Amino acid sequence: MQRLTTGRPRMVALLLGALSPAFVLGAAIGLAGPTATAQETSAKPTSEPTTEEAVEEAAEKAAEKALEKAVEQAAEQAIKEAGEKAAKKEERPDKEKGPTKVHFLVFVIDIDSIDGAAQSFAANFFVSLRWRDERLAQDTTSLRQIPLDEVWNPRMLLVNEGGIVRTSMPEVVEVSPDGTVIYRQRYYGPLSQPLELSQFPMDEHGFTIQFAAAGYRPNDLEFVPEEVLTEDGVKLTGGSISKLLSLPDWKMVKYEVLALPYKPVAGIRVPGFIFEFTAKRYFLYYLWQVVIPLVLIVMMSCTVFWIDPTNVGSQIGVATSSILTLIAYRFVLAGLLPRLPYMTKMDYFILGSTLLVFMALVEVIVTSTLARSKRDRLARNIDKSARFVFLIFFLLVFGWFLFG
Repeated sequence: MQRLTTGRPRMVALLLGALSPAFVLGAAIGLAGPTATAQETSAKPTSEPTTEEAVEEAAEKAAEKALEKAVEQAAEQAIKEAGEKAAKKEERPDKEKGPTKVHFLVFVIDIDSIDGAAQSFAANFFVSLRWRDERLAQDTTSLRQIPLDEVWNPRMLLVNEGGIVRTSMPEVVEVSPDGTVIYRQRYYGPLSQPLELSQFPMDEHGFTIQFAAAGYRPNDLEFVPEEVLTEDGVKLTGGSISKLLSLPDWKMVKYEVLALPYKPVAGIRVPGFIFEFTAKRYFLYYLWQVVIPLVLIVMMSCTVFWIDPTNVGSQIGVATSSILTLIAYRFVLAGLLPRLPYMTKMDYFILGSTLLVFMALVEVIVTSTLARSKRDRLARNIDKSARFVFLIFFLLVFGWFLFG
């Protein structure tokens, strides 16, 4: 009987869970009735601790269930908010009005180097993007800085990145009270650029810094060159380039900024923009450092025609030295250019000069043979004729190299 009377309050307490301990205790005593009262004197030492334990256990379980339910609700709310936030980030602004306009500005701070052998150039440039997202507008007068990955952005990709291109500014955007978003970043590093070098060293090339909006179609975004007014009153559209560049052997010819889609393959167009500049190689550098020494080597080989045919050793020594010097020059110039499947102007000039020096060596062998055959007069006449023929052919090769 004692087991029954003590078990019934326990079951009632479990069912009432969230009720206060005092109420549960009162209900338990009321349900026990006279039987519990009759045995109160003898069962009190045993039933009182059991009832308190039941109340404590019921309260603990009720608290655990309430905590679990609160955690589940909080998790569901967090997932819901994260989903809404992600959808808001992925959905571009003004989607229902047409393409989202993104204004861009590119300023080239410096071109550190142009490497024809590596088909690349190193650039240091600044990019600014501006668009409007009314969802970020707030009734305030201050600017806000928000991490880039927490707002919608065009996901710009530097297409012709040729290595590790670093950035020096934080990945944040500046948001105005009206919802205007501005993103600024500075890039510096190598960029790949295919070069057609057939006219080397008198070549001129176009170099491109190209950006594309990854994951968007041409009708999703519209890139517009930003118009800015400098302190000198000069109007710039889309960007500019510094007047002082770290290019000792190149001259800047022109530049332009265009909103052009990126076309990786035929039939695919990705919205983007480019900064393109044209640079011309300084030929005078190669004229003094390469061409003039090469001309002197060829002229040196020409001196064999003024050496007496009977002095064979001196003639052959001068001719062979000229050939070996030209070969060494060829290896030095090979480091300035990649392994091309075609000949450059400099290649043709060196090849023509090498053939003339080789023909001088052949002429020396012929005249020396005639001299040993006691035909000195004929040998000297050949030398005299070779002086003019050699000079005419070299002038033709050199003229083609300069003006052809």
